[in-house]
Amino acid sequence: MSGTGTSAASGPGMAHLAMLGFVFLVSTSFPVGHAITAALDPAALNALRFILAAALFAGVATAKGTWHWPRLSRLPVYLLIAAALDVFFVTMFEALRLTSALNAGAIFTLLPAFTCLAGYLLLRQTISRFQGLCLLVGAVGALLVLFGNDLSQLASLSLGDGERIFLIGVAAYAFYAPLMRRFNRGEPLESFNFWILVTAAMLLCAYAAPQMLATDWRAVPAPVYLGIVYLAVFPTAASFFLASYASLRLPSGPVMAYTYLLPSFVLVETQLLGAPFPGVPAFFGVLTSAVATLLLQRDLR
Repeated sequence: MSGTGTSAASGPGMAHLAMLGFVFLVSTSFPVGHAITAALDPAALNALRFILAAALFAGVATAKGTWHWPRLSRLPVYLLIAAALDVFFVTMFEALRLTSALNAGAIFTLLPAFTCLAGYLLLRQTISRFQGLCLLVGAVGALLVLFGNDLSQLASLSLGDGERIFLIGVAAYAFYAPLMRRFNRGEPLESFNFWILVTAAMLLCAYAAPQMLATDWRAVPAPVYLGIVYLAVFPTAASFFLASYASLRLPSGPVMAYTYLLPSFVLVETQLLGAPFPGVPAFFGVLTSAVATLLLQRDLR
């Protein structure tokens, strides 16, 4: 009996640790993406990224003996989840051409609210009033990061082009965790994620074929390739596994509530890379979002 209780307790605990790792890895993709996105078309860049990540998952699945060919009936599931990922990552890199890594990170903190809506639509998951209040507090923190230095923009909610583009991607990505929870049929995560990434890569290759064929790949600087490899291994492959692990063990809204910590990570990372301090209002916005994350976990259901 005690062994069962320990196992049950360790499941949610490990899921929380997985989400902390997920947020940290995703946060690094903003400064890295901001540094390399000007060198390649975002769709072509992400197609290459997904191909590398899929190869990594294939190796892990083969080593663990969890490789399998899926039924053809599963293809619509892979297409649906892959499309959400493609929209998210392409809009993210398009946005990073037009806005700062910190502002993009602030837009990303709107993900929990969108995810709660997606969780209700797909799974009929609901949130408590306390969780709703925390989501509101986190959104206020995001607004402080975006508009704290210009209250006139805050009054009119005047988003820049980059922020508007990424908002579309965040809305699409909100369906990732609920879709994973609804359509996973007990497949090993390595194999499930592999077929999702393969499908995502195929969709992007078809979409970005003209740009990929027109690119002089030999002229692409070596640091850009290193950045793509880093994005494929850590913010893509590793973070997908962590998010999938947590999504199957925790409700969708609180899972993505951890993303409120993302601006904190991005702020620290960009400061270490020499970016100018964004201002006191943005700093308090980051703290507000972090507090919202901690409070949400008190009411996790």
